[in-house]
Amino acid sequence: KQASCSLCVNVGNFCDPPEFPGISYFLHYILFQDLKKSPEQCTLDKYIENHKGINDISVDNEHTIFFFDIEENSLFVALKRFGDFFVEPIISKQVLMEQHDVQTEFQRSLGKRQNIFDHLFSSFAQTGHPANKFSVDHLIKLHDHVDYDKLYNMLVKFKNRHYSAHRMKLAIQSGLSLDVMEKFVTSCFANVSNNGIPPDNFSKFKNDLPFNTPAFRKMYKIKHDEELLVQLTWALPSFSDFSKCNSYQYISKIIRYEGEGSLISYLRQKIWSPLDNIFNCMSQQNSLYGLMQLTIELTSEGLKHLEDVLDAIFSFINLLKRAGPQKEIYNDIYECQQNNFRYVNYDKEDISEVELFCKNMYFYWSKDYITVNQLDSDYNAKVIQQCLNYLTPEMANIMIFSKDFNDFELKKIEPWWQTAYTDIEIPKVWIKRWKVIEPLPEFFLPSPNIFLTKNLCLMQISNEQIEKYPIKLYCNSVSEIWYHRNPKFRLPKCSMHFYFISHLNYQSLKNGVLIRMYYELLKQLLTEKLYPAELTGFKYEIQFLWNGFFTLEISGLTETLPLVADTFAQSMVNCTSFITKDIFENIKIQQIQRFYQDVSEPKILINDMTYSILKLDHHSQIDMYNTIQNITLKDFQDCAKFFTEHLYIKCLVQGNMTQSAAINTVQQFIKTINCGPLPPNMKQQFRIIQIPLGISYYKVKNINKLDEISVIKNYYQAGVNTNELSAIICLISDIMRDKLHEELADKFEHATVNVVNYYGILGYSITVCTQAHKYRTEYVDKMIDKFLRLFKNDLEKLTEEKLDVYKEKFRKSRSHDDIKFEERENWHQILDHTYIFD
Repeated sequence: KQASCSLCVNVGNFCDPPEFPGISYFLHYILFQDLKKSPEQCTLDKYIENHKGINDISVDNEHTIFFFDIEENSLFVALKRFGDFFVEPIISKQVLMEQHDVQTEFQRSLGKRQNIFDHLFSSFAQTGHPANKFSVDHLIKLHDHVDYDKLYNMLVKFKNRHYSAHRMKLAIQSGLSLDVMEKFVTSCFANVSNNGIPPDNFSKFKNDLPFNTPAFRKMYKIKHDEELLVQLTWALPSFSDFSKCNSYQYISKIIRYEGEGSLISYLRQKIWSPLDNIFNCMSQQNSLYGLMQLTIELTSEGLKHLEDVLDAIFSFINLLKRAGPQKEIYNDIYECQQNNFRYVNYDKEDISEVELFCKNMYFYWSKDYITVNQLDSDYNAKVIQQCLNYLTPEMANIMIFSKDFNDFELKKIEPWWQTAYTDIEIPKVWIKRWKVIEPLPEFFLPSPNIFLTKNLCLMQISNEQIEKYPIKLYCNSVSEIWYHRNPKFRLPKCSMHFYFISHLNYQSLKNGVLIRMYYELLKQLLTEKLYPAELTGFKYEIQFLWNGFFTLEISGLTETLPLVADTFAQSMVNCTSFITKDIFENIKIQQIQRFYQDVSEPKILINDMTYSILKLDHHSQIDMYNTIQNITLKDFQDCAKFFTEHLYIKCLVQGNMTQSAAINTVQQFIKTINCGPLPPNMKQQFRIIQIPLGISYYKVKNINKLDEISVIKNYYQAGVNTNELSAIICLISDIMRDKLHEELADKFEHATVNVVNYYGILGYSITVCTQAHKYRTEYVDKMIDKFLRLFKNDLEKLTEEKLDVYKEKFRKSRSHDDIKFEERENWHQILDHTYIFD
């Protein structure tokens, strides 16, 4: 189990000393490198890493958050060392200067303070405002010439001034009792000093909008090698009472809505934004100003249609303005968030929740520390309208990031990051058009969320006997239904797994490619159709398997789960009407690129070759790459139409749903699809070839001739899966993994051992990656053989006491009091036709 700790200090970038911006990041370095430690003691950073944790720092304009997570049983030691930094004086100047990497770390802290976007953006603010008080010339000079005496003195002064107990908030999350955690905190933090000095006062800037400048109200084109984005930002006043009312967040939630009628749905249909894209709209507030920022990833086609994309954005904003604040939609969003909060599993929440918690302690009543990241129950149309009024074309800042800009049009160089960019006036004709542009007919505000439920009561525990493992409830020529009731937590939640088997995949390689494209089409369609369900807390995953079929998992509240399942079924049936020539071409291009990327990646290619050797009916990535080139729109339309005509569907229902409800839900699902049985003899079991005794070698050249990585994978087949064989192989592999790091991992870049289960046939594999110019594959193979001979000798010498240590470690690693883990294991047993549930 993991534990998390987060400490927030009420000081941020606004307070950075002019001489040394980024000083908080440098303090983070001193803290986690634990420079006062004795030479034989590992750093706090290394201690946390050794105990399966991470650490980092988050700095905004007015707050600095230090945070880490770690194994629960190592929490106290980490807390003590963490707390000592805030209790004790800073390290001596001599110790600091003895660090060989001190200059590199300080230079790195300057870079961490702002990325290219932040750096440019801060330059748009009024000079002298806390948002823009560091000139680029000063940063460059500081980067190259640091006065370390002054730096040390400033570190001492800054820490003593701002790192005071009355300006700190601490949050800890673990499975330990509250009494134990309280003792930890008292022991580690009770002696943090309190200087009683209030924070710096920036009230003189309160009534100024720092970004009301000509530089802000422009369009910027910026060279960026990794992302193709358009980003629009509006400056807003600070809402001084945002701790009491955050209704303004309604706007960003509507803009980033991804269901039918939404902005992003339109852009995706036009192929101007990819499906798995960066898309966000967020509002930020501090005590001096606020920002509303919309970020959309574009396709290359979207960049060509940039003006149309911007037209669509302002068209949607005008829809919001015309409609005005909508209390019904607001209440829907509020209810969704309340439901999600009610059933959140904090054992599974990541460290960011603890970060937010300690920062929220500055602004809200204790009862609201956890819930305030949601919409407030007090709907305030006036605040929403006030925010909407600021989203005008003439007050927008527009940034476009792309690697495809011609160098001759980027006439400026950002001195700090050496990034090429240019700024241009936004054409007045554009601004004039955006002010009055009509909402597009494709746009409409979210409809009432049909997936919301009012039944949130705990389930009643019945007297009927609960089966320990899944049972088969129903079976016919089209489907089989497995069922497992799990009333442990009495939550009104359930999950359903579906596995779709089609005969089309067996008929031809071409059909195998078309089913892959059909799967991609379905994913696109469901992104829009099931988005409202996701807002209510439902989760779904469609996964394409290496056998050429796909699975669906849905989980959420029991009452509306049948509706979610039926929506998926309707999407399968109706997806042919969704296909246009543009969508087909886009899916085809994406799939060609994906096939090529897969065959060009040696680690993926070698796994694909393994499947080709072991599986009787396997379509290799190379064959599919060659076949997809000739796929036509009609081929695709026919496949989407015929796919649902004949299917065999396996289903597993787990959670708090009755047997009769489970059967009714699945049968309605199948009725909606309206599929017939597979043709005779097509519902075959997947078979794996038995490897003959001896050694067989297979070699394949890298598709990418410039890739110097060699991958050697040795696969050792054991036999049909049983509990005993599975336990033995897993235990041996655990022992082997430890030895592998001693023998091979230090010599080669990547060496792993994995237990593999190919449709009920167990085995294990050893995979080694190396640079081709360093070692020949034959040499690596010999090293693996040598390792196995040494390992065999080690096993023969293994004492009972040492074996017991490994067995106990193995037992603990497989002991999961985790329903989700249990559900996954049950499903895998059904998928693999093994049905070993214990």
